[in-house]
Order: sequence, then C-alpha cells, then structure tokens
Amino acid sequence: MDRFGRGRAARRRRAEGGFTLAELMVAVSLFAFACVFLLHTLMAGMRFASRSGERAAAATVAMQVVEQIRASANPVWEVNWTPLPRTPVPLPDPYAGITNPSPYAFDVAVDMDRDEVLTLVTVTVTVWRSGAPEAQPLVRLATVLDDK
Repeated sequence: MDRFGRGRAARRRRAEGGFTLAELMVAVSLFAFACVFLLHTLMAGMRFASRSGERAAAATVAMQVVEQIRASANPVWEVNWTPLPRTPVPLPDPYAGITNPSPYAFDVAVDMDRDEVLTLVTVTVTVWRSGAPEAQPLVRLATVLDDK
C-alpha cells in the first residue's frame, strides 16, 4: 500500500480501465491510413471505368464508319465513301449517318492506302478525344477491301 492507502485500488482501476491515449492515437491513425488507401482505390476505379466507357463509345463510332464503308456498292473504287481528314462528330456527307451514342466528343479521320497490283484498299479509321494530340488516338480500326 502506498502512503495514502490507495495502492491496491489504483492498480485495480488501471487493470480494468480502457485504452491509453497513445493506443487510441495509433488505432485512429491506422484506421485513417486504411480509409485513405480505400478511397484512393475507389477513385482510381472510377477513373478507369470512365476511360473504359469513353473507349467503348469511340470504338462504336469507328465501327459505324467501317461498316458504312463496307456496305457501300463498291468500296474499292470509293463508291459512297471518301478519305476524311480529322473532323469532329457529327461528320459530313457521305458519313452523315454516323451517330455518337455517348456524351463524349470525338474527332474522326478516315485514311486510305491503295494497292493497285492486288486491287486492295486498306482503310484506317482513327478516333480521338476532341482536342487531343494526334499521337494519342483512343481507337484505330483498319479493314482491307478487295474488288471481289
């Protein structure tokens, strides 16, 4: 027993007591770090989902252009289609029927490479985010057309 006669009672209260301030601070800081990590992971997942949706919409626009070219009467000889420099959607004729089903703004270009010997035409459709640099297309689709 200490001088004031409280030895046993003080030890018993300490043994039955809660957490110390240091223990609480460690627990709260660990919880905060875990929350920050989970929040960062959630935000990264949301950014990835948004980019994925944008790429899917760009692929849809590119496929519409390719299908319109393939459906033309004689695509090798440029019947009902022409090469197109980088142009924002909505596109001019003969691609006026191309629709953008998304809220994203895109630029589209149609390039052609003709092989006279094999009578083949390689058509490349490139889709960019509006205002993006030339070196960063979202989607690039190519198809080969023959005269048969």
